[in-house]
Amino acid sequence: MQALAFHNTQFDIVDRNGQPWLRLPQVGVALGYANPYKVQQVYDRNADEFTSEMTAVVELDTAGGRQQVRIFSLRGAHLLAMFARTKVAKEFRRWVLDVLEGIAIAPANPKRKPKALPNGLTSDQQGALKALVAARIEGLPETARGRAATVCWSALKAKFGCGYKEIAPEQFTEAVSLVARIVLEGELLEPEAPKVLGRLPIDFPIEDWKARNSHQFQHDDAHSNVLTMTCGDVLLCEYSPAEALLGQLADAGYRVDGPLYELRSLRSLAKRLDLTMRLMAGNLRQALDGFESDRRTLQRFEGAKAPR
Repeated sequence: MQALAFHNTQFDIVDRNGQPWLRLPQVGVALGYANPYKVQQVYDRNADEFTSEMTAVVELDTAGGRQQVRIFSLRGAHLLAMFARTKVAKEFRRWVLDVLEGIAIAPANPKRKPKALPNGLTSDQQGALKALVAARIEGLPETARGRAATVCWSALKAKFGCGYKEIAPEQFTEAVSLVARIVLEGELLEPEAPKVLGRLPIDFPIEDWKARNSHQFQHDDAHSNVLTMTCGDVLLCEYSPAEALLGQLADAGYRVDGPLYELRSLRSLAKRLDLTMRLMAGNLRQALDGFESDRRTLQRFEGAKAPR
């Protein structure tokens, strides 16, 4: 089976019934995730849309020994990339379609001579074209699939002036290329944007913050949103709802590294200011104690000098 590579990712192909399947971690790398296993979360959120023909868990030899690894067929990898919101997701989807196109062009049984229709595509070429259209629309919302299929077939008819079965065999590659590159309406609903906030279980009430940092809030009114804690108490909190929220958005595909690092910078600055204030307070207290000691010493000295 031929090697497959996308950009700098060289896939370790898993051969299943003569078809190439891709390993989840390598798909994550190809899709541009800093942590390739983030793609597992993408799959988990949409697992109900994958069939056994798209994904499976198998035992494979890995660098850490023999382990269970989730793998995806090319159709499964294409659907997974439909849900991914990374910069290269669109390019990866097109690459998968190009690979599908190459596999579809190759006869499943090279010893069998394809049957050609008079002045039209062979039965194998027709089947490959139908499989490609099916792959293009599979990742779309169900309500958009029928219209998308019509767009594909209509584009072929407009291009070649006939139904797909009557396309000349020598124009098959051109027909496949046309279908692979058609922009479908369902793909434009959320081009490269993350999922909308309404789909995320965002819930960070102040009661939860207090409960997770109870020591810092021990003097607070549990029934009031008015805080009576000090700056030092805030900085000593082990759980930060702001960081948790930004982390959840990052896992959902939102680019929030800017506000995340700003938050961490402000917390770092606040810690330094709090430490500086504590040092200044300590030095001031020490200076006052020294002043008081000197005053008492001076008083004793003046008292000793006074005439009796």
